[in-house]
Amino acid sequence: VTMPGLTQSPNVGKRHPLSITMEKAVDIFLSLGYDTVTECANSPEIETDYYCFEALNCPKDHPARDMQDTFYLTEDMGQLLRTHTSAVQIRQLGKRKPPLRIVAPGRVYRKDDIDATHSMIFHQIEILALDEKGKLNLGHLKGT
Repeated sequence: VTMPGLTQSPNVGKRHPLSITMEKAVDIFLSLGYDTVTECANSPEIETDYYCFEALNCPKDHPARDMQDTFYLTEDMGQLLRTHTSAVQIRQLGKRKPPLRIVAPGRVYRKDDIDATHSMIFHQIEILALDEKGKLNLGHLKGT
């Protein structure tokens, strides 16, 4: 039994341009020795206020914490959809010791009015390189 209109051709469908772009960017950092952090336990899209704001020294009155800018999931504003992937860096700093080099790609969420240049969901890539004093300098960043 077959489904009408569906072919078995491997040429059906294409990868989304965002997926291709993210993978290319991550591959660049992988080739430079960075570790990718994408697994749910270390890069959750549902985040806590601590990892998204507190641990980053974001003051309570910062505009990013406003209800109109952040998708809070609980009344006490303790859980939210992450607004950036910096929370991944905080989690990794708590688990690893230097030297470390990570790349943290992922979806992030903000309450933006949708137009040609804004969406409530967008993709972000952050990198973190940490080493002993004197072993990492601005020249290393230029090389990436």
